[in-house]
Amino acid sequence: MKRTLQARVEANALELARQGLPKAPFYLTGQAGGQPFSVHAEGERVILTSGDGRREIDLLPPATASVPSSLPAPLVPQGIVSVDGEGFEDPPLPGASPLDEALEHLADGDALPEGGGS
Repeated sequence: MKRTLQARVEANALELARQGLPKAPFYLTGQAGGQPFSVHAEGERVILTSGDGRREIDLLPPATASVPSSLPAPLVPQGIVSVDGEGFEDPPLPGASPLDEALEHLADGDALPEGGGS
């Protein structure tokens, strides 16, 4: 009997040295809405057992994909989307506006040209 106890103590000491102190067990059982259930922990998972069966919930966060150190250059920096680039005018230079021509006509008292000044 003494040898058996010593062997178990040695095995327990080796397990404690390798794994550290064991985590306190977690177990909960009861009824909700008249249905029996139990919840217990298995490592980093929580197990819910009920009349519907057994469900496992992993408590570790999901592995995330590596984030690139730099983002690629934007494909459409001005927000203009075009397959072939046709149908779009070049944007006005800084300090200019597409309305400038129409405003000049209005300031001179002239009627706006056909098409609103463009």
